[in-house]
Amino acid sequence: MQLRCGKGSTSPAKILLSCREHKKSPPKTVNDLAKSAQPRWEELTVLRSKTCCVLFLGVLTALVSTAPAQTAVAPATTCSNASIKGLYGLLITGYDSSGLYQMGMGQINSNGTGSFTGVESVSDDGVIFNNQSLTGTYSLSSNCRGSGTIKNVKNGTTSHYNFVVDPAANQVEAAGTDSGHGTASGYALSQGTATCSTAGVAGTYGFHGGGYLVGKGVLQFDGQYVLNGAGTLTGVETRIVDGVVISAEAITGTYTMASTCRGTITYTFNGAAVHLNTVMVSGGKSFFTIETDADTVSTSVAHQ
Repeated sequence: MQLRCGKGSTSPAKILLSCREHKKSPPKTVNDLAKSAQPRWEELTVLRSKTCCVLFLGVLTALVSTAPAQTAVAPATTCSNASIKGLYGLLITGYDSSGLYQMGMGQINSNGTGSFTGVESVSDDGVIFNNQSLTGTYSLSSNCRGSGTIKNVKNGTTSHYNFVVDPAANQVEAAGTDSGHGTASGYALSQGTATCSTAGVAGTYGFHGGGYLVGKGVLQFDGQYVLNGAGTLTGVETRIVDGVVISAEAITGTYTMASTCRGTITYTFNGAAVHLNTVMVSGGKSFFTIETDADTVSTSVAHQ
């Protein structure tokens, strides 16, 4: 016979014990449930933190392993007088002491020890000083900055200039430093290894330039020269003079090129003769020009 709490029991002690054993616990409150769940949430939080940490470290490792290697920075170039040696084309623009247009173009031969010689043509407000002898000096510091002197081909006086050298481009940038003597700035570009002859410079060259036509106004132009290898030039040119445009006119003429890498170009544009002196630079892939006709102040650069 089963004992039931409060029914049919002959032993009060057994009845009391049975009632205590079978009595259900009171229902848990919300706070009790939250407390009992807290350890579980803490375990999940720790687990999630560990998982995120592992994932982050994995991604970081992948990024590091696949990142391109950093290229080492090349040390700065150190210059000396020997950094400027050999033949260079020279192109200068500016104004004379009266504020009139002045441009020059030529070739210098630097000895690498602080002096140079050369030839320069200058137009000062349309007055031409053609193929004049040129001499000068220079001093270049290890930081590729320098200063020097140059003989003014117009009057034989000495002019002073500051300059910087770009060894990678074999280029020199210069500006005059004499007060009261007008302004001048420009650059010299290495001739490099060039085959300088009528046949050696054959090819197609794009060109652009500008300056001033005395009594007419500011000049800008561009176009194309085709040198056939036998002294004949053809091409096309667009000119703008004081806002008046002559567009894409065909040109024909002749050219010469000496072993010194200096030459000439002659052609007719809009009924007028154009005479240029030229100097090859950049291994024969480019050349500088200056117009040598009276009342013109004009230079240009041509590139293959």
